[in-house]
Amino acid sequence: MKKLFPILAAVLSVAMIAAPAQAKKKAKPAEEGQAQGQEQPQQEGGGGPTDTAGIPRYVPFPHYRNFVLKEINGKAPPPVEIWINIDATGRANGFSGCKNWSGVFVIGPDRLGPKAMPAVNERQCDGSLAGVERELWGVLLSGPYWDVKGDELTLKGAKGGVLKWQRSL
Repeated sequence: MKKLFPILAAVLSVAMIAAPAQAKKKAKPAEEGQAQGQEQPQQEGGGGPTDTAGIPRYVPFPHYRNFVLKEINGKAPPPVEIWINIDATGRANGFSGCKNWSGVFVIGPDRLGPKAMPAVNERQCDGSLAGVERELWGVLLSGPYWDVKGDELTLKGAKGGVLKWQRSL
């Protein structure tokens, strides 16, 4: 037993010294391949914004800003101004074409989810606006993914549908 401990310690120290040398030998061919013009495959990120090193960066949700709907599922919205505003506590209010509404949303790093069914004032709506409201609520209540590029907010429904909003003054 007394002889086993020194032998084990010697083997372990040799292995620790040899490991960095092995790592350098393995790294050299990869560097030589890049020098010859061969590129190493890069890992794809989550699709969000990245910095110059390709590392995904966090983009905060644009709180306390009014956004006006500029496109719904690839089509222009009706001539009525449809808008939304969400504060830092998740409290939201807006106008969906015929009805004013308010509610609370849970805001994640890339998702937006309703905490409960928003309160809506009941008004009659003509057929075309009612269809737009159904599409709007289909996206908002599905827990959409959100993305911000400049003054544009995009909400992509979990079950389909895309809402593009433009920041208003």
